[in-house]
Amino acid sequence: MTSEMSEIEVNARAASEGPAEPTPVVFIMGAGVVGTALAARLVRAGVPVAGLHGRQVDLSDAASAVSGVLASTGEIPAILSESEVVIISVRDERIHEVAERLVRENRLRKDQVVLHTSGANPSGQILAVAKPHVRGVGTLHPLVSFADARVAIEGLKSVAFGIEGDVAALAVARKLARVLGARSVVIEPENMPLYHVGAVMASNYAVALADMARSLLIKAGVTEDQALPALLPLLFSVVQNLADVGLPGALTGPVERGDVSSVEGHLRTLEARAPEMLALYRLLGREVLRIAQQKSKLEPTAVTRLESLFSVKGQGQGQGQGDVGERPGQPRAFPPSDSKTSATEKSLKKKR
Repeated sequence: MTSEMSEIEVNARAASEGPAEPTPVVFIMGAGVVGTALAARLVRAGVPVAGLHGRQVDLSDAASAVSGVLASTGEIPAILSESEVVIISVRDERIHEVAERLVRENRLRKDQVVLHTSGANPSGQILAVAKPHVRGVGTLHPLVSFADARVAIEGLKSVAFGIEGDVAALAVARKLARVLGARSVVIEPENMPLYHVGAVMASNYAVALADMARSLLIKAGVTEDQALPALLPLLFSVVQNLADVGLPGALTGPVERGDVSSVEGHLRTLEARAPEMLALYRLLGREVLRIAQQKSKLEPTAVTRLESLFSVKGQGQGQGQGDVGERPGQPRAFPPSDSKTSATEKSLKKKR
């Protein structure tokens, strides 16, 4: 039944997007992890990829071996000009440089579309130099973490692409995403930076949180080589819950249960063993409490107490202040206080 529904949905989506167009021939500028993975997936999906072009011979050779696409370095091959779509997949700071080179060397044609794979930059700005020379410019940003080309190839099987650009570019970006079996998320140009912040928080910051959790397990006596493997099933289960029940349903844990005593214990433990994490624990705790209240009706007294515990001005045992930027061994921003505000804290408040 699931496969039948998937086929129906795919056909309905294709019908809503109009008659099928011929699959465009693609050329990719950039033989790094993203460009290599994208080339490999496009080829496997039946999209003709005319070539990959990189700056370094060793990287280009590796990209060719991994993707199955002919790679080049040095002079840009003439086949780029014969391709219908040029995808620039290089570091953000080099996108304009590559586009400028394509214009300077007269590599672009009026009937081509140029896309880039950055999630932070609207195409109208970063590809402005190319825009007068082609049919359209746009963004094709894969919402997936690329750490290794071979792993990323598999990761591109069913992802979302953030797409942006003019009408012609959006049509091509949608076509490529659909051929890859991915979904398209259309972003307005002015919202690209905010979209990218969201992507970074979901990926890079998740890695930082995993590293912090790992360090706490090591402090708790788990060996260094066991700490991350022990956490991975937990992390996988969280992602699976997000996929299965979404938000706020995926939230579990002491705050979701209104378990005030556990949170108090956490604060006492962090105060004694990892004070540098107190501020972040409180900051995220406030967000967890907000989501918990969306999921279920917590006891008002529990909510009030949790709000107090997560407050920046939290007082009592286990609630000493800790700045997000603190590191072990550094003095804390404020010393632990009793019911009276300390002179140091009063002085700092006046300066804020």
